[in-house]
Amino acid sequence: MPRGFSALALIALAGASAVAACSSSDGSHAAPIGSGGSGDAASGGSSASGGSGGTRQTNGGSGGSSASHGGNAGNGVSSAGADENGGASSDAGAGGEGPPGTVVVVEPGACSETAMWTGAAPLTGISTADTEKLLSLTLDELDIAFLRGGALYRAHRDAASSDFGAATAVTLPAGYDASSGAALSQDGLTLVLIASTGDSFGSVSRTARDADFGATIDTDAFAGLNARAIQTLEHYAAPVLSFDGKTLVFSGFTPGADGLAVVYESTLSAGEWSMPNNVSADIFNGTGTARPLPTGLSSDSRTLFYLDEGTGKEVARFRDRPDAPLYDHVDLGDLAGATPNSKCDRIYYTAGDNVLTETD
Repeated sequence: MPRGFSALALIALAGASAVAACSSSDGSHAAPIGSGGSGDAASGGSSASGGSGGTRQTNGGSGGSSASHGGNAGNGVSSAGADENGGASSDAGAGGEGPPGTVVVVEPGACSETAMWTGAAPLTGISTADTEKLLSLTLDELDIAFLRGGALYRAHRDAASSDFGAATAVTLPAGYDASSGAALSQDGLTLVLIASTGDSFGSVSRTARDADFGATIDTDAFAGLNARAIQTLEHYAAPVLSFDGKTLVFSGFTPGADGLAVVYESTLSAGEWSMPNNVSADIFNGTGTARPLPTGLSSDSRTLFYLDEGTGKEVARFRDRPDAPLYDHVDLGDLAGATPNSKCDRIYYTAGDNVLTETD
């Protein structure tokens, strides 16, 4: 058995729940605490139950935009509605024009706020007697990037029900490491990295999912973000790519206890990542030594998983639409690196120096 399991994981392996969707205020399985919304559904606000199905009342005016996420996780192409790979469709906020009091139906998101994660088990082929830390997993569960003994490794399998094949060390380009995180694209062919200096992004690629990544770094798509880091003196960490590959979520922070740490979203347009939007502002900002570090994003981009360094807890935050505020939150407990599969009925995470998985 892999060493170093957390108390929660050991309980789950004995047959109890290791991690439950619970309020961040206690250890019970109660409904999550909402942090309050701002505005209404028509204007892009989020109510205290965002993320799960329900209704919203508008104050009139034009509705928020409807967004669909789905497509094939293997090629990263987005399409409307759900498919066999678990892509989820979201029409939340598509209220249209209407008088005050108009009811807007909010479809359930891919991830449930009341999920009960149970059956913690080490990930076969990945968890060993060494120290492992999960960095990134494709939503189809076929490719994984992780640290083993501090070095970056990758592994592949042909089906989510199979064991991962032998892990292979990744040869990193000069000036880059994985200590601040790494992000796999959903087709498994691109790996986003952060420079050892912390102030620039780059990516490496490969031609097949079971092949090695090349050692040539490509920074062209990140030119704007990298120039911005120089101007703002910010550092970057914990990149996560969306299901369709068109959104990059990451932490931006000023080092030091007095520095500010926020979560950004950048969108891909004409082959370049745009100037980022701050999605944690006045909701879950941190400091340079207690950062919110993104770890996973649901297939419909309505649930963000991140590690709160200030509390040492993993958190899931929910929203009614991919462009709405991330108000509602669930404390996932003493684990790190949580990321879901495409249907959000299984999560992968790090606990006790091993990579584990649980199901809902």
